[in-house]
Amino acid sequence: MKRIALYLMGMCVAMTAAASAPQGYYNSLKGKTGQELKTAVRDLTVNHTVLSYNSLWYYYYDTDYVPGNRNQVWDMYSNNTYYFGTRGNAVSGMNKEHSFPKSWWGGSKNAAYSDLHHLVPTDANANSARSNWPFGEVASSNWDNGLSKRGTPRSGQGGGATYVFEPADQYKGDFARIYFYMVSCYQDLNWKTTYMLSNSDWRTLTPWSIDLLLRWAREDPVSEKEINRNDAIERYQNNRNPFVDNPDLMEYIWGTMVGTAWDGSGTVTPDPDPDPQPSDVATLISPTQGTVLEFGDVAVGDSATLTLYVRGEKFSSPLTLKCYLNNYKMFSLSTTSIDTTSLNSLAGYPLQVTYKPTSLGEHKAKILFSGGGMSSSVGIQLRATGVESTAVELPGDVNGDGVIDVGDVNIIINIMLGKAEAEDYDGCDINDDDIVDMADVNQVINIMLAKR
Repeated sequence: MKRIALYLMGMCVAMTAAASAPQGYYNSLKGKTGQELKTAVRDLTVNHTVLSYNSLWYYYYDTDYVPGNRNQVWDMYSNNTYYFGTRGNAVSGMNKEHSFPKSWWGGSKNAAYSDLHHLVPTDANANSARSNWPFGEVASSNWDNGLSKRGTPRSGQGGGATYVFEPADQYKGDFARIYFYMVSCYQDLNWKTTYMLSNSDWRTLTPWSIDLLLRWAREDPVSEKEINRNDAIERYQNNRNPFVDNPDLMEYIWGTMVGTAWDGSGTVTPDPDPDPQPSDVATLISPTQGTVLEFGDVAVGDSATLTLYVRGEKFSSPLTLKCYLNNYKMFSLSTTSIDTTSLNSLAGYPLQVTYKPTSLGEHKAKILFSGGGMSSSVGIQLRATGVESTAVELPGDVNGDGVIDVGDVNIIINIMLGKAEAEDYDGCDINDDDIVDMADVNQVINIMLAKR
């Protein structure tokens, strides 16, 4: 067993050398073990910029493209070929898949609902076949598209589910590390579906799923795809998946190194700067140079606000903020100075950045962070698009055509039958109970009748 652990740690050194976590990003995890370590991962990752679910196709353009073909979407569920169109527009035939099903926590539109770390673009048919079944290994399949398959689970797997969904071997480690992130970052959620999850065990994962995910992660080490995706997500979401940067973390929480304190010695990324900085120099851990806040489409006259968590180490004086360049007058900051107590805390300071377009078109600006004892300033990008105001949203107008009619009823029924995805339509959960069912159909019909 020790030989296996040493091999894994050696493998982790090789794989994480290419990752680019900010200097000091993982200091808060060092010296911790077991439950305390898992909670430290939660504390490190949970405070991040919460993205708009409706704007995810803006981010997929940078997080999920095929190397060598910038316009092709990388789909981990099928071998079908899809291409990006205009940035921000959904790709026909694809869904925004919650690889960690939203129904497992009840579907509430919290931070987990739009967390890019587990939301991936997938073939719509494969996504429908997957439904909310747990990941697992198929004993007898009843659906197979040549890359993924669904069927009855192997003995000891499934957690009581009728079916499991098995991704291709080359992506099993990817999904395992996504799950390790999700059950750490969102460990405080109350799980409604417990195929793979437990509300009574600090590990969050059930024994069979721990065994499965550890094996998948060991057999499919961190790939360049995961590293690149992690880097891209950080630029938008302001946090990283620690299990991609430090694959050995899983062993200290669930695997062969449980009971041993993690010190990061096997996964520290070499400092590209050969000249060590003085110990008293302030470092801005988050955001990093090149971070992008992407607001997507916002109607002229309306506004949108994103939260950027600003966190650092060894700040001896306040950090100064300035919004400048291009269309900076359309962007505003909740403060222009952050105190040292907030900066040096693990939670960081929740900076509110608001975009209020006054004209149509693409708009951009920058935020400059300076002072506080830093050796150099840090700049991040702001991007957004002002669009024309749309018609007033009508409750029950699921397809957005401005009319509440049988077409809206048909969409809800198709969602219930698994022929359409609820996440592809706004407002299909009419009564807002986190379930799309006959109650929503009845609600639409009552709205139709009231308007006659």
